[in-house]
Amino acid sequence: MNPRFDSRTAPAVPADLTGLLPHQGSFELQNDQPGKVHNWHHHSLDEELFILRGSALLFWDAAGAYQERDCPAGTWITLPAGTVHGSLAGPEGAVYMIRPRDGRTAETTFLADGEHPHPTPVARESAA
Repeated sequence: MNPRFDSRTAPAVPADLTGLLPHQGSFELQNDQPGKVHNWHHHSLDEELFILRGSALLFWDAAGAYQERDCPAGTWITLPAGTVHGSLAGPEGAVYMIRPRDGRTAETTFLADGEHPHPTPVARESAA
């Protein structure tokens, strides 16, 4: 098999987005539908998340205590490697950037159902 090449017009990369790139490497752009849950998991590297549109509820385990925080657009989150956490997209969904340390690919480990440190939050109704 051979690769296939097409010619297309490349979209402009906004300066704001270019400024979020790591010095070398990549980041992920995530689009979560309303109520999407990323269940309890942890990563092998430090990660940074930046909520670009919508909102998300970030929940995590802090030495055995359940913690959560609503994160509207504009929230920058730093998650140290090994932090057991998850997220729940808000009623309008969430678009956000995930940038692992040094632009490398982090290994993600999801916890089995019986290993969850706390119950997983459920979607909330819109305040409309």
